Amino acid sequence: MRVSKNAEDRRAVILEAGMAVCKTIGFADAKVSDITKAAGIAKGTFYLYFDSKAHMLGALWERYVDTVVVTAEGVLREGDTWWPTVDRLLSALLDQALSNTDLHRIVYGTANAHALDICRAADERVIDLMASFITRGTCAGAFRVARPSWTCRMLYRAADSLLHELILAGAPIDAQELKGSFLELAHRALGAPPYVHPQPKGFRACPPTPCRTST
Repeated sequence: MRVSKNAEDRRAVILEAGMAVCKTIGFADAKVSDITKAAGIAKGTFYLYFDSKAHMLGALWERYVDTVVVTAEGVLREGDTWWPTVDRLLSALLDQALSNTDLHRIVYGTANAHALDICRAADERVIDLMASFITRGTCAGAFRVARPSWTCRMLYRAADSLLHELILAGAPIDAQELKGSFLELAHRALGAPPYVHPQPKGFRACPPTPCRTST
């Protein structure tokens, strides 16, 4: 017996099919007919949910963003100590980004205006959550920051820019090394002792260079 899907399930099927098709042949070459074939639906059904292929791409990014925001809210809600919460939050955000590299490449590779607008709005939601938490921690004496909102914005933009470069480069990303470097930067920016992260196997630190004074 054929089981009918509700509207939410049908939309999710279309999104998954759209993601798979765009990942395989690229957003520019993908046709709505390719997506509907992969989803097992009639072409007209696609347009009941999305106005265009670009609209569908924006919806894919919005779904990812909602997950990021929910993750951030969950970590901050459960946080009972300042620094461990910051570390968990930043680690969780990086994990979310690294698990969605294909979507990142598709969205930024197309420079789709609708998807990029959603991306910018989502960034502000996450930055606001971080800034609110850091502001409270600063008032409590846990962090030493003059402008919490500016510091959060700089940290977020720095990580986002580096992730963008690494993801579009297509080379393997060492998640542990990336996470350690970001947490080290965050600890310094927020006024804590330096974060000491595990070094890769075989890593050798450069010896300190003696200072030279002019005579």
